[in-house]
Parts: sequence; C-alpha cells; structure tokens
Amino acid sequence: MNNTLTLTDQEVFQETQMTLQQHLELEAHGYKCTTEDLLNVLLAVAAGQGTVESVCADLVGTPDAETIRSYINEQLYAEQLPELEAALNRALVAQLPARLWRRPQDIAIDFHDRPYYGKSSQEDGLWVRGKAKDGTTRFYRIATAYILVKNLRFTLGICFVLPGVNKVDVLNRLLACVRRLKIPLRRLLLDRGFAGIEVQTFLQQQRVPALIACPIRGKQDGRGTRALCRGRKSYRTIHTFRNSATGQSRTAEVVVCRVFTTARRTKRLQRRASWQIYILIHLEMTPAQVRRLYRRRFGIETSYRCANKVRGWTTSPNPAYRFLLMALGVLLVNVWVWLRWLFTQQPRRGGRKLDVKLFQLARFAKFLLRALESHYGCVRHIAATVPPLP
Repeated sequence: MNNTLTLTDQEVFQETQMTLQQHLELEAHGYKCTTEDLLNVLLAVAAGQGTVESVCADLVGTPDAETIRSYINEQLYAEQLPELEAALNRALVAQLPARLWRRPQDIAIDFHDRPYYGKSSQEDGLWVRGKAKDGTTRFYRIATAYILVKNLRFTLGICFVLPGVNKVDVLNRLLACVRRLKIPLRRLLLDRGFAGIEVQTFLQQQRVPALIACPIRGKQDGRGTRALCRGRKSYRTIHTFRNSATGQSRTAEVVVCRVFTTARRTKRLQRRASWQIYILIHLEMTPAQVRRLYRRRFGIETSYRCANKVRGWTTSPNPAYRFLLMALGVLLVNVWVWLRWLFTQQPRRGGRKLDVKLFQLARFAKFLLRALESHYGCVRHIAATVPPLP
C-alpha cells in the first residue's frame, strides 16, 4: 500500500489480490490459465455478484469458464474443508489495526445460512436442515466471530458448519480463533440459537462472560420462559432450564426486559409492550445495561448483509466451493473496512471520524471490477450475423 492519501482502483485490486495470493492455496499452471487468472476470476465473481460463466463471458482475456471450473473442482473438495477453513481464517486477520489490542473487546458469534435448492444427498452436499425460509429447509451454514469496535468491525473467524455438529464445538472453534489472536475478550454476545444448556455449561466452565438471548417458550402459567413475562417492569431473576430429551437441567441468572415498539418514532401501528429474555453468564448487569449492550450485537447481522453484496453465485453441488464463495464475501468486507479506515479519516477534536460516504462497499466492488476490466478488457460491442429484418 502506498504512503499517499489517494486510493485508486488499481491499488484496491492489488491489495485484495495480494491477500488472496498469500493465504488461499489455489494454483493453476496451464498455458492459458495461471494462478493469477484463477484468483482474479474468483474476485470478479464475488465483486460482480456473478458466476464463473458470466465473468468469463464478459472479460475478454480470461480463460474459458470450463477451465476455471475444472481447476476449482480439482482443488476444492469436501475432504479439504479443514485446510480451506484454516487458510481463510488466516486471510481474515491479515490486516487488523493495533488499536484492537488496546482494551478488552466485545465479540459476537452467530450463524448465517444460504439456501440450497439442489438434489445432492446430505452426505455428499454437506448441507444442514433449518427452519423453512426462501422456499427450502436445506441450507449451507457458516458461523462467524465478529468484533464490535466502532468503525473497525472485523470478522475474526469463520467455520463451516457440518451436519450434526454440536453448537458447543462450533463455539469452541471460533473462540480458539479469537484466542490465537490474543485479543482480550470482554464479553461474548450470542443469539438465541446458543441458548441451550450445553452451551451455558461450556461457557460457565470456561469462565467466559457471555450474554445470550433466550427464546420465549411455554405457556403463561407453565414452567417455560413465557411464565417469566409478567408484570409491568423489567427485572432480574433465577430460572431453571430443562431439556426433556436428555433430562438435563441448569439454573441460570436471567434478565427479563419489558420493551416497547417504535410506534412513537415511526408513527406506525399502536404502541405496545413486548418481552425479551437474556441469560447472564459471569455478568452483573441491570436490565437497562443488558438491553443497551445486546443492541450492539446486531452489527454482525449487518456484516452478513454486506457480505451478500460481494458474494458470487453458483449451482455447483461442491460444498467446498460454496463455502469459499460465502467466506470470500466475508473476506472482501474485511478488506473494505481496513481500506475505509485508512483512507476516509477526518481530523476533529476528540478523535478521528470516518467519512463513510466517501468509500462505500458498492464503490469498493466497482473499483475491483474496473481494475479487472482494465486488466483483461471487456466486451464493449457485439456484431449481428445477418442484417435485421425491416
């Protein structure tokens, strides 16, 4: 990266390309397709939200789409998923500013699903079952660890969730990614998918401070968490969780928050109250503090929406390639956040601020596409084979 205050499309492309070359172990040694071509096509697929076929058809100097696919399928397969995951995790943390180590940080962990409409069996496709969404119950699932620092929200770790994998194992793998970086962990923020007894016990034994959203189940007069939703104020109490399938039980501290809709701000519908329940692990917080803290966790949802803006498409049944496309979107968002931090700072009293409109994610993607078009050339005209009919 240059030492000037100017960021060009070529420099964005070179920085992103260098990150892939250093960590992604994909190679091509053909006389028409090189490793650089292979990685460039993957970058174009992600930045343009396209496919290998559409990219190779639009960029003039790229190898044939079938050649690219053959190299991908030859080197990416299910047995190679652990090595691919490790390489992508190294790429994610290749560019982290030193300020992340200054103080203990809050980390959010969550799952992200992409629908699968193919016909491969679960053993071959490695998809997982989930709640019906987008017309299917089959999904490719990843889990990520996301640091919650203003203007420096990076994904620190990613893992591919295999069918039948325990959530404790997923959580342990992502915590290992954070621990390898030696970033001091302040608190862990988890979605309601991690509210099970096994996860609570694991965090208690590991002495990890955590705040977990708890699903509301059961009847108002029963023993479920819905029985806690009573009264007119938020409060803190003790609740015993039971798993009828395994016979396990665990008593934990919970915070029951009474919240209201935003009808006063949006002028829509009628203002009404609702309930939210949170599980505390090694934390001492009031209901108001819990509510304010957990609102920060939704930054990880934003990271998934951003990753989908730079994620390629495929109909391939290859699970490793599908994981690569999902992870590549997350990686490009990390590179974008890093470059935005370097080139959009503005001086002011009390610390720097970022001019976020100067380098939005859409501009980052366009910079990559323009650099690739200037490198390979693109289709700018077509020729008719016969004169048109009058």
